[in-house]
Amino acid sequence: MATLEATTPLPSERVRAPALGAALVTVSLWASAFVGIRSASRQLSPEALALGRLTIAAVALGLLALIRREPLPSRRDLPAIAFCGVAWFGLYNIALNEAERRVDAGTAAMLVNVGPRWPSQEPS
Repeated sequence: MATLEATTPLPSERVRAPALGAALVTVSLWASAFVGIRSASRQLSPEALALGRLTIAAVALGLLALIRREPLPSRRDLPAIAFCGVAWFGLYNIALNEAERRVDAGTAAMLVNVGPRWPSQEPS
Protein backbone atom coordinates (compact mmCIF):
# COMPACT_ATOMS: atom_id res chain seq x y z
CA MET A 1 0.00 0.00 0.00
CA ALA A 2 1.43 3.38 -1.00
CA THR A 3 1.37 6.28 1.43
CA LEU A 4 1.10 9.92 0.54
CA GLU A 5 3.43 12.49 2.00
CA ALA A 6 1.01 14.94 3.68
CA THR A 7 3.54 17.27 5.22
CA THR A 8 5.87 19.69 3.56
CA PRO A 9 9.55 19.08 4.15
CA LEU A 10 11.15 21.16 6.88
CA PRO A 11 13.65 23.77 5.76
CA SER A 12 17.27 22.77 6.19
CA GLU A 13 19.38 24.06 9.04
CA ARG A 14 21.17 26.21 6.48
CA VAL A 15 17.91 28.09 5.84
CA ARG A 16 16.53 28.11 9.40
CA ALA A 17 19.56 29.64 11.15
CA PRO A 18 19.70 32.86 9.06
CA ALA A 19 15.91 33.21 9.23
CA LEU A 20 15.99 32.91 13.03
CA GLY A 21 18.88 35.37 13.21
CA ALA A 22 17.03 37.87 11.03
CA ALA A 23 13.90 37.53 13.16
CA LEU A 24 15.85 38.07 16.40
CA VAL A 25 17.67 41.12 15.03
CA THR A 26 14.40 42.59 13.74
CA VAL A 27 12.56 42.11 17.03
CA SER A 28 15.50 43.47 19.06
CA LEU A 29 15.90 46.57 16.89
CA TRP A 30 12.14 47.19 16.78
CA ALA A 31 11.86 46.89 20.57
CA SER A 32 14.81 49.20 21.21
CA ALA A 33 13.57 51.81 18.73
CA PHE A 34 11.03 53.18 21.22
CA VAL A 35 13.71 53.79 23.85
CA GLY A 36 16.01 55.30 21.20
CA ILE A 37 13.27 57.63 19.98
CA ARG A 38 12.56 58.72 23.54
CA SER A 39 16.23 59.50 24.10
CA ALA A 40 16.79 61.28 20.78
CA SER A 41 13.62 63.36 21.14
CA ARG A 42 15.31 65.36 23.90
CA GLN A 43 17.63 66.97 21.33
CA LEU A 44 15.67 66.68 18.07
CA SER A 45 12.23 67.82 16.96
CA PRO A 46 9.80 65.08 15.89
CA GLU A 47 10.21 66.13 12.26
CA ALA A 48 14.04 66.12 12.35
CA LEU A 49 14.07 62.74 14.07
CA ALA A 50 11.67 61.29 11.47
CA LEU A 51 13.82 62.70 8.64
CA GLY A 52 16.95 61.19 10.17
CA ARG A 53 15.40 57.77 10.72
CA LEU A 54 13.88 57.64 7.24
CA THR A 55 17.10 58.86 5.60
CA ILE A 56 19.08 56.09 7.29
CA ALA A 57 16.48 53.53 6.22
CA ALA A 58 16.43 54.84 2.63
CA VAL A 59 20.23 54.68 2.36
CA ALA A 60 20.32 51.15 3.79
CA LEU A 61 17.56 49.91 1.47
CA GLY A 62 19.10 51.76 -1.48
CA LEU A 63 22.43 50.01 -0.90
CA LEU A 64 20.68 46.66 -0.63
CA ALA A 65 18.81 47.32 -3.88
CA LEU A 66 22.08 48.25 -5.60
CA ILE A 67 23.86 45.15 -4.31
CA ARG A 68 20.99 42.90 -5.40
CA ARG A 69 20.61 44.83 -8.70
CA GLU A 70 16.90 45.32 -8.20
CA PRO A 71 15.11 47.06 -11.09
CA LEU A 72 13.89 50.61 -10.60
CA PRO A 73 10.14 51.15 -10.28
CA SER A 74 8.32 52.35 -13.37
CA ARG A 75 7.60 56.06 -13.79
CA ARG A 76 3.91 55.29 -13.53
CA ASP A 77 4.42 53.96 -9.97
CA LEU A 78 6.50 56.89 -8.67
CA PRO A 79 3.59 59.15 -7.60
CA ALA A 80 2.00 56.33 -5.58
CA ILE A 81 5.36 55.46 -4.00
CA ALA A 82 5.95 59.12 -3.11
CA PHE A 83 2.46 59.46 -1.65
CA CYS A 84 2.89 56.35 0.51
CA GLY A 85 6.32 57.52 1.64
CA VAL A 86 5.10 60.93 2.72
CA ALA A 87 1.61 60.08 3.94
CA TRP A 88 2.34 56.83 5.69
CA PHE A 89 5.99 56.66 6.69
CA GLY A 90 6.53 60.39 7.16
CA LEU A 91 3.35 61.24 9.06
CA TYR A 92 3.46 58.01 11.06
CA ASN A 93 7.02 58.69 12.20
CA ILE A 94 6.30 62.30 13.09
CA ALA A 95 3.22 61.27 15.08
CA LEU A 96 5.17 58.50 16.84
CA ASN A 97 8.03 60.85 17.68
CA GLU A 98 5.63 63.47 19.02
CA ALA A 99 3.77 60.85 21.08
CA GLU A 100 7.03 59.64 22.59
CA ARG A 101 7.41 63.07 24.18
CA ARG A 102 4.10 62.60 26.03
CA VAL A 103 4.06 58.91 27.07
CA ASP A 104 6.73 56.50 28.21
CA ALA A 105 8.43 54.15 25.73
CA GLY A 106 6.61 51.03 26.98
CA THR A 107 3.18 52.58 26.53
CA ALA A 108 4.11 53.86 23.07
CA ALA A 109 5.35 50.40 22.05
CA MET A 110 2.14 48.79 23.28
CA LEU A 111 -0.11 51.31 21.52
CA VAL A 112 1.78 51.03 18.23
CA ASN A 113 1.63 47.24 18.32
CA VAL A 114 -2.08 46.93 19.20
CA GLY A 115 -3.15 49.85 17.01
CA PRO A 116 -3.56 47.79 13.81
CA ARG A 117 -6.08 45.56 15.61
CA TRP A 118 -8.40 48.39 16.68
CA PRO A 119 -10.17 48.83 13.32
CA SER A 120 -10.73 45.07 13.08
CA GLN A 121 -12.59 44.84 16.39
CA GLU A 122 -16.34 44.50 16.20
CA PRO A 123 -18.32 47.04 18.22
CA SER A 124 -19.92 45.64 21.34
